[in-house]
Amino acid sequence: MEDDVNNLMQFQYISDAGAKQAVEFLAMMLDMDVDMNITAVNMASIYSIPEIVGGGEIVGLYTRFNGDIAGTMLLLLTPDSALKLSGALIGEFQDEKSEDICNDMQKSASVEICNIITSAFIDVWANTFSIELSHNPPEFGYDYSDVIIDKALGEATGTGDFVVYFNSTLNVINMDINFNIMLMPDPGNLQTFFDKFEKIDYHT
Repeated sequence: MEDDVNNLMQFQYISDAGAKQAVEFLAMMLDMDVDMNITAVNMASIYSIPEIVGGGEIVGLYTRFNGDIAGTMLLLLTPDSALKLSGALIGEFQDEKSEDICNDMQKSASVEICNIITSAFIDVWANTFSIELSHNPPEFGYDYSDVIIDKALGEATGTGDFVVYFNSTLNVINMDINFNIMLMPDPGNLQTFFDKFEKIDYHT
């Protein structure tokens, strides 16, 4: 139990660094003030994700990463939050129906911002652990949560039993956009994260 707590604290540390880098990129791209907070980091059974995010329709953005550590990152948002997120990029902040998230412009904007966020996290992992990592462009999905999770599992080469999830808030133009970032490591790769934590000097 103590080891789990320590590992989650270390995930919090590097996720905060990832959020900081993502904010820098987003602020430059959007030319506006942006703030991002990782409010909590937890670990749970991968099969409990639908319970965590709810059983309704959600937007999922999948990013596959490979290298010394491999797995899938999944950003999960409510349709309304996805509209706010994409609206920050394309400048459409009027009230819209949730189904509008499926139009090409909204999809492209969501994918672009997701790519910035996930790239920041993956870059921080690579730099922190001094390893090589690459990632694919995010893929967009809009469906019920259990379908989104099944798709994420299906596109992975394999996944372990646990997922690390980051409760996140992005503030753009005084709008709080809440979303979850899910880290779904391939089998054995979560332990690789834990092993690498032990070699980091966080005071340097």
